[in-house]
Amino acid sequence: MSIDGKIAPANRNGKEFTQFMTPLHKKMLHSIRASVDAVIVGINTVLADDPSLTVRDVEGKNPLRVILDNKAQTPLTAKIADTSQAPTLIATTNQASKEKIILLKNKNIDVFVSNSETGNLQELIETLKNRGVKRILVEGGAEVRWSFFESNLVDKLFVWIMPFVWGGRDAPTLVDGQGFLRAQDTKKLKVHSIEQVEGLMVIWFSVEH
Repeated sequence: MSIDGKIAPANRNGKEFTQFMTPLHKKMLHSIRASVDAVIVGINTVLADDPSLTVRDVEGKNPLRVILDNKAQTPLTAKIADTSQAPTLIATTNQASKEKIILLKNKNIDVFVSNSETGNLQELIETLKNRGVKRILVEGGAEVRWSFFESNLVDKLFVWIMPFVWGGRDAPTLVDGQGFLRAQDTKKLKVHSIEQVEGLMVIWFSVEH
């Protein structure tokens, strides 16, 4: 994020941030991906950035790619729809059309359908646990991060702070969503490490439960 907490400009194009990332920064990200069993993003990230969510700049196994997509809007041409490199699971709801679910499954994509219209993270986590998933990286976006904090499912948080100001009242922040309204409801964090890497400030936190 930028110094003022923005993870993208007001047009929500997160790829604008990549021009500030050095090869070492990308290796750091891919090392974290390689250390987990699954990586999760929301449908808005897929539609805006079309990420592949694979491990490319370091040696390591590609994690399971999990997309939170309540209406099964994931394009069949999206990079994550290509399962030749890494497996993909679409977590959707009964709002999704049965026809689209069939099309996704025809591309060798696993589909998890929640009975809840807004999705049930606890239910999804149990499903992933039964698949042998132990470590999960939630990459974004801001609404997805909020849903994990709201559900008390975050153990660690790492923040990359880039030394510039982005601004924009409509620009997404690190965590958006409804937000906590009372001080006693906020999540307390403990700083574990602070490191500067080629102009980037990397801070690791643990979340107190």
